[in-house]
Amino acid sequence: MAETCRFVVWVDRSSESIFGAASNPVNRDGALLLFDEEEPARSECDRLNARSSNSYMRYSVKLAPKPAAGPR
Repeated sequence: MAETCRFVVWVDRSSESIFGAASNPVNRDGALLLFDEEEPARSECDRLNARSSNSYMRYSVKLAPKPAAGPR
């Protein structure tokens, strides 16, 4: 699966938030927070969740397809 997918870190906001439920990919320096392997993605989620003081937001990992290689 890792050959065809990447692991993206998402932030999930609870419906109990005053802004309502939402889910978005995490951007860092203008780019999606992507990993080729699941373990580093899960480690980053754990780090972000431990650092967050907001009980309405949680970080998670979702799969995203890798873009197809174009002609060279």
